Amino acid sequence: MNVLTLTLLMSSAAAGGIINTVCGFGLGAVAMSVWPYLMPYMQSVSVVTLCGLTIDLLLLCNTYRFISWKKLTPCLICGMLFSSLSVYLSVGAAEKTLVRSLGVILIALGIYSVFFSGRIRIKASPFNGCIAGTLAGAFSGLFSVGGPPVAIYLLAGTDSNSEYRATLNAYFCFINVSTTWARWRNGIITAQVLQVWLLLAGAVGLSIFVGNKVFYKLNGAKLRKIVYAYLIFSGALLLFR
Repeated sequence: MNVLTLTLLMSSAAAGGIINTVCGFGLGAVAMSVWPYLMPYMQSVSVVTLCGLTIDLLLLCNTYRFISWKKLTPCLICGMLFSSLSVYLSVGAAEKTLVRSLGVILIALGIYSVFFSGRIRIKASPFNGCIAGTLAGAFSGLFSVGGPPVAIYLLAGTDSNSEYRATLNAYFCFINVSTTWARWRNGIITAQVLQVWLLLAGAVGLSIFVGNKVFYKLNGAKLRKIVYAYLIFSGALLLFR
């Protein structure tokens, strides 16, 4: 791995980690707009998942008491089932098809955040939680971009920013463990994947420190709009790659 590649990986990991720390999700969307250009697609999604798990575990060390298990459970059950299933379905799939599908997902995420965030309200209920978990699990397994469906559901049903972030982090902690296990069983988690993950650990740790500072000072909604406007552009690039 050359210096330029490593620099791009670390900078995108740090940027995505900051956004993930502030918003509860976002690492996958930011990293996957860059990493498929730098390494194979399945390696990219595997490293994203491991970096996301690192962030979630470190954040939960201080925020676990805010988790709403009642609101988390329906999302989690469906999310774990469909994230593992989507990993199995993605094995052997054409990389070009997955990359273009990811481009469509990134464009959709960007359009939602820029134009509809704050306007769409979904009632917090077990049924809607299952729907959110199913969509998020499928997106996590295929693209490592599963945040928005569960984020929308939890924003409608949690009582504070701390409860929202802690519950969302707990969700992804379990999902990332589930998808990593499924990828390991399918031979996707290799020594090279682990090596890249360890190389990015410093950038991930720094992103949590900076993100926590931002979390208490800036408006997360404005930050999301800027990021996802960029993701519309990145998704278009992937779509026509």
